Amino acid sequence: MDPSDLRAEIAERLANSRPLDAETVNAACFLLTRALEELEFSVPEAGPLVRRLLRVAGRVVIDTATPGASPDAWPNTKEMAIQWIDEALRALGYEAVSSGKSPET
Repeated sequence: MDPSDLRAEIAERLANSRPLDAETVNAACFLLTRALEELEFSVPEAGPLVRRLLRVAGRVVIDTATPGASPDAWPNTKEMAIQWIDEALRALGYEAVSSGKSPET
């Protein structure tokens, strides 16, 4: 995707009746993070939180939903996502902690 005309390219892809690919979803997350900079939030902490969550979403989609994505990358992707979410939470006075349970339980 050409970053100079990202909005038009995403709009065109969204207008098609075909399913979105991982690159388009990631680009939309990126575009939304930029658009959030123009919004005035009633709570100052909300903007950085939403930007970080969109960054996480885009990265997880790219790492796990692109053609040929390997499940072997998941542990690193998950760790990175948790780290970024933890950073966002710490800015709000919280932290992400493990429940000690595996996802299967």
